[in-house]
Amino acid sequence: MMLVTLRDMQWRARRIVIGLAATSLVLAIAAVLGALHDGFLDETDRTIGFFGGDTWVVPAGVSGPFTSNSPMAADTASVRQENGSQEVTPVAIFRHSVEGVGQAYTDVNVIAYAPNGVVVPRVVTGRAPQNMGEAAVDVQLGVDVGHVMTLAGRRLDVVGTVRGLTYNGGTPTVLITLREGQQIAYDGRDLASALVVRGIPRSVPPGLATMAPTEVRDDLRRPLSVATTALGLIAAMLWVVTAAIVGMLAFLSGLDRHRDFAVFKAHGVTTRRLVASLLLEGGFVSLLAGGLALLLAHLLLPLFPLEIELSAGDGLRLVGLSLLVGLAASTLSVRGVVRIDPALAFADR
Repeated sequence: MMLVTLRDMQWRARRIVIGLAATSLVLAIAAVLGALHDGFLDETDRTIGFFGGDTWVVPAGVSGPFTSNSPMAADTASVRQENGSQEVTPVAIFRHSVEGVGQAYTDVNVIAYAPNGVVVPRVVTGRAPQNMGEAAVDVQLGVDVGHVMTLAGRRLDVVGTVRGLTYNGGTPTVLITLREGQQIAYDGRDLASALVVRGIPRSVPPGLATMAPTEVRDDLRRPLSVATTALGLIAAMLWVVTAAIVGMLAFLSGLDRHRDFAVFKAHGVTTRRLVASLLLEGGFVSLLAGGLALLLAHLLLPLFPLEIELSAGDGLRLVGLSLLVGLAASTLSVRGVVRIDPALAFADR
C-alpha cells in the first residue's frame, strides 16, 4: 500500500503541493508566534536574573519596582543591619527616551545602579559604567562603544554593551550609575526604586516590604499579559487552521479514491490496510509540511525586533505536533473508506 499511496500522491501532485505550501506557511507563522510568546516571557527572566539578588526591598503597598513609580530612600544601612542581609544595592528603574541613535527619540528602559555591589553587568564589549556621564547599552539599541547619546539633556558616552537585557516587549535598556539616574528621575535626591539584596533579611524597617525575584518577575510580566494571551490564542487557532487544511486534503483524496478502494476491497484488501494508506498520506504531508515550516520559521525570525529563537526542542515539538494534527485530520475520511461497498468497483461510471 505504500507504493499505491505514493503513486496516488504523484497523480494529485498539484493539489498536494498547494496544500503543502498553505500548511507549511500556517505552521511557520504559528511557530513564530509561539516563539514570540516565549520571547516575551524569557526576556523578563533574563532581566530579573541580571540584577542577581535574592530579595527585593520595595515600598510597602506597591505592586513592584517595574510597574509603580513610588521611590524610597536609597539608604541601605537599615536593611544591611537586618539579620540575613549580606549586601544591598539601591537601583532606580524608569523609562525614558534617548537622542542620537538614528531617530529623533528612541524609547529605552533605564536601570541605574550603584557600582561595585550586587548588580554586576556582564558586558560583551567594553566595560560597565562607573562614573557620571557613562552608560552601557543593550546591543538591540544598535550603538557601539564610543558612541555619544543624550538622555534627558545629559550627554552619555557609551562605554560598554550588554546582550539580552530588554523588557516591555523588546525595548532596549540603558545602564547608568545610580547618581546619574537620581539626577534624571529624582532631581538629585537620594532615592531609589528598590533595594536589591543578596541574602534574605528576616525583617525590614516599617514602610518597606520584601519581594522574591519570582514575584518581581510576575510584576514585570503583568503589563504584557494581554499581549501574550492573545499570541497564545492566535497560535492555537492557526493549529486549527492547519488541521482543517490537512483534513480537507485527506477528505478530497478519500473521495477521489472511493472507486480505487472499492477495487482493492473486491480483490480482498482489508479495510485496515486501506485506512492505513489514507493515514499514511496525511501523515506524510503533515511531516513534510512541518519540516518546511521549521525552515521557513527560521527565515522569519530575524525580521522581528525582539530577540527570539526556536530551540531544537521547539523544532521537534513542531514536527511532532504537525504529524499528530495530520493523522487526526485524516480520520475525517476513514468513515467513508470503511463504508465503501466492493460492488462499486463493477458499477458504471
